[in-house]
Parts: sequence; structure tokens; C-alpha cells
Amino acid sequence: MKANRILIGFLAAGLLATGCTKQYITDENIYYQGLGMTLIDFQVKAANWSIWEVPFGNEDEGYFQAELDVPEITKDVVEQGVVMVYRRYEGNVWTPLPAMRTEKTEEDIYYTTYVDYEWSQGKVYIFVTASDLYAGENQNPGDMSFRVAIQL
Repeated sequence: MKANRILIGFLAAGLLATGCTKQYITDENIYYQGLGMTLIDFQVKAANWSIWEVPFGNEDEGYFQAELDVPEITKDVVEQGVVMVYRRYEGNVWTPLPAMRTEKTEEDIYYTTYVDYEWSQGKVYIFVTASDLYAGENQNPGDMSFRVAIQL
């Protein structure tokens, strides 16, 4: 009986220790630390998207890219860790990337957007590609929120 109480005490202490997080804000990015990982929230504004033309088809066809500076992705993270990226939708719903969604233009043209990412030391690259490259190229993705999760 006494051993069970000690075991429960250790389990409760462990849960309390791992449940603590620290939040701080720097340069409009929100950082959370705890549970052995760092979470950083980014807001990509419409003006921060770059258009990348595809090497075939019309010269106005392509996809959008945003580059995030993430100095927390160190050499150690590249060699031994993992980086995951999530996109926030309305209602504070988080979706892991890659993700696909159906979008609609003002002219009622439907197309699918595919949002994915790549990462390297100090950087995360977000890509938004439309199934209809021509219609999608004319539709800036607008403001998007992302969360970068880094675990070493």
C-alpha cells in the first residue's frame, strides 16, 4: 500500500514537471518551451509571400513561398532532432503540414491549395501551391499563421 502511494507521488510529480511551459514574445513571434520541445508561432503577412514561377507553361504560373528565420534550428537539431510545422485555421484549429484545402476565387473558381514546408539550419520554407497554377498564382495566400515545433 505504501509503495503504491510512493509510485503515485512520483507519477504526479512527473506530470507536473512535464506540464510546465514557458512563454515569451520576441519580434512578434511567440515562443513556448517545455515537454522537451520549442514551439514558435509565426504570422506570414500577404506581402511576405514570394511568387516562384514554374519552368513550364505560362510565365505567370507558379507557387508562393515564405521564408521563416528560425535560429533555434541549430546544427544539433539538423543532425539529431525533428522540425514539424502546423498551420492555424479559423477557430484556432491547427493542422499539420502538408495539408490540402479547397479554395474559391472571387469569380467562383474552385481550386485546391497544397501547403507544405522544408527546413534547414536556421530556416523554414513554407510553400503554397494551387491545383490550378494559373488561378492560384493570381490568389495571394494572404495572411497565414504557422507554428514551428522543434524537438531535439
